[in-house]
Amino acid sequence: MITVNEIYKQYAGKHALNGLSFTAANGSVLGFIGPNGAGKSTAMRIICGVMPPTSGTVCISGIDIWENPRAAREKIGYLPENAPLYTGMNVTAFLRYCGGMRGLSGKALDSAVAESVEKCRLHDVLHEELEALSKGFRRRVCLAQAIMHRPENLVLDEPTDGLDPDQKREIRTLINEIREHSAVIVSTHILEEIDAVCDSVLAIRGGYRVFYGSTAAFRALDPDDGVIVMRFDSYSEEPFRSLEKIELLSVKRRDGEEMEIRVKSLFGNPSDAVAAMVNAASANGLKLIGFEQRSGRLDEVFAGLASPAQKKEVASCIGE
Repeated sequence: MITVNEIYKQYAGKHALNGLSFTAANGSVLGFIGPNGAGKSTAMRIICGVMPPTSGTVCISGIDIWENPRAAREKIGYLPENAPLYTGMNVTAFLRYCGGMRGLSGKALDSAVAESVEKCRLHDVLHEELEALSKGFRRRVCLAQAIMHRPENLVLDEPTDGLDPDQKREIRTLINEIREHSAVIVSTHILEEIDAVCDSVLAIRGGYRVFYGSTAAFRALDPDDGVIVMRFDSYSEEPFRSLEKIELLSVKRRDGEEMEIRVKSLFGNPSDAVAAMVNAASANGLKLIGFEQRSGRLDEVFAGLASPAQKKEVASCIGE
């Protein structure tokens, strides 16, 4: 578990982080998002003990990373953005070097290297020099060093940056495997990553937390989330005006006499709203010719959170 409490970071009188607090629990993946310059990479570096905060605390598996940095760092794996590599080494030598820095040796080191190579699909480049690798393979080598000591916590800054679609799928599969015994934080600007692997979302803007909650709650910030759109062959809105537990959002005429209705269900199950609408339509001689239920778009929510007009936190749906 990673626990961050009231982190502030100040550079030359300007706050990069303003009281950031959150928890990443074991068995979960927390998606960390925000516009460029929001403070994500600064937060990642502080969490991993690369730089100190101006104030606040970070605990890694219950260990304060500044009071006991070595013990805390043994519990965490870190994939930084634009991670540097020792370009004079080949892949095998680099991984063995990183394992040695983690205190591994002998058979334990051999096993750790072999396991990380397998998980990150590096067999074909083991003897290639790091500077000769593609950007995608360099990211995979950096991920391999982050997981080779089987950390209880994993912090990944843009883990799929530069990877092709197949490689992205492999990394997402790996993240889902790791989450079974670890707390994982994924900092990303790729919103599909949130859908693919994350249970929860932490969004920051200007160093402030503007959202912290489940992925479903984040999606629900889009007004279109859960909206039911139905099309009927004739225009007559009266049958729907009196329906209970259905919020009528809009009714419009389209394609001659056809009608489109947008509603939100106040039932526990949206299918109950659909059934009520269809029954009301049928009783009044209207025929359903089209139907869809819309999900909130993460890009729309993200755009709203990144707006200068967004002044304060809009949601917090995880108990603290």
